[in-house]
Amino acid sequence: MTNSMIPYSFIPGTKAKAGEVNANFVALAEVIEANRLTAAGDIEEVNETLKTKADKTELITEHTVLETNTDLNNYKTPGSYVLGLAYKPANLPRESSGILVVRGETKSLIKQIWFCTSDNPEIFTRNCINSQWSAWQSVSGAIKKANSGYLKLPNGMIMQWGYNVGATVTYPIAFTRIGAPVFSKIGWGSSFERSDTGIASYSLTGFTAGTGGVFNNMHWVALGY
Repeated sequence: MTNSMIPYSFIPGTKAKAGEVNANFVALAEVIEANRLTAAGDIEEVNETLKTKADKTELITEHTVLETNTDLNNYKTPGSYVLGLAYKPANLPRESSGILVVRGETKSLIKQIWFCTSDNPEIFTRNCINSQWSAWQSVSGAIKKANSGYLKLPNGMIMQWGYNVGATVTYPIAFTRIGAPVFSKIGWGSSFERSDTGIASYSLTGFTAGTGGVFNNMHWVALGY
């Protein structure tokens, strides 16, 4: 009988030498021990992998933050985090409740995306490279919806609008460089009297309309930076 695990084989019915039998037992013992060590190593590796994975919070893809005095600079584990105003952390892009999405990994690049959940939602993003966070950048622009409101685009351009009673308009937010208003007068007279209407004065914060005829109110739009 021949077996690759043992060095000697025996013919049935013959007497085996004691040394050869002992050598076979020693060989078998070595094979068993080697298999035991291999199995133990495999088990240890599996246990270590399970332990490591169990310790990593990225296995949990969504978190509701219920802690105060936190800091968004420390949120580097991939996943999504829901933050209410009651647990407002430091380094928010805007004073608002929201949802933070984290992607990437520490050794190369971490990206944070912040979704505001207020009445005037915005989306911001920033990167962390070599442990340094960039400034938050708006990718959707700011918007305020109302009778008088505004839309602020990521490139800095602002469009504002409104309905106004009276001739003086104050913008919802001030322009910083230039503002160009356009308006439509509401009100008319049935006579053929002169009814000239135009912008009497304007600034980065608003404008005043002047009229020589009937003027009840107006709709207006202003574009600028």
